[in-house]
Amino acid sequence: MVERCTATNAAGERCGAQAIRAGFCPWHDPERQEEMAEARRKGGKAKSNRARARKQLTSTAMTPAELEGVIGLTITQVLAGAKAPGIGNAVAALARASIAIREATELEERLAALEAASGMNNRLRRA
Repeated sequence: MVERCTATNAAGERCGAQAIRAGFCPWHDPERQEEMAEARRKGGKAKSNRARARKQLTSTAMTPAELEGVIGLTITQVLAGAKAPGIGNAVAALARASIAIREATELEERLAALEAASGMNNRLRRA
């Protein structure tokens, strides 16, 4: 027969977990309290919004067509009541930021190409 933990849970009932040492499960073992506190802390971080967002990030930026698809899908879901309007606002703001970054990057690349073609270097431009 499997020995059960002798500690009580938050409801005041006997813990049902399997005892591994000295009549305690890993969660109730007095000698492992610091280790378990660290595990809870790490577990809380793993469930944070930041961690979830990081897991969903792709390794490449979205193409304009993909971005347009996400915006279209979000609009449809907001109008259908499947997504909150705040999510739609957030997606729209992020899309605007993405477009602004893409435009600025494109302008920098075009300017660098023109400077290279004209023989102008960065030192002359900033003087």
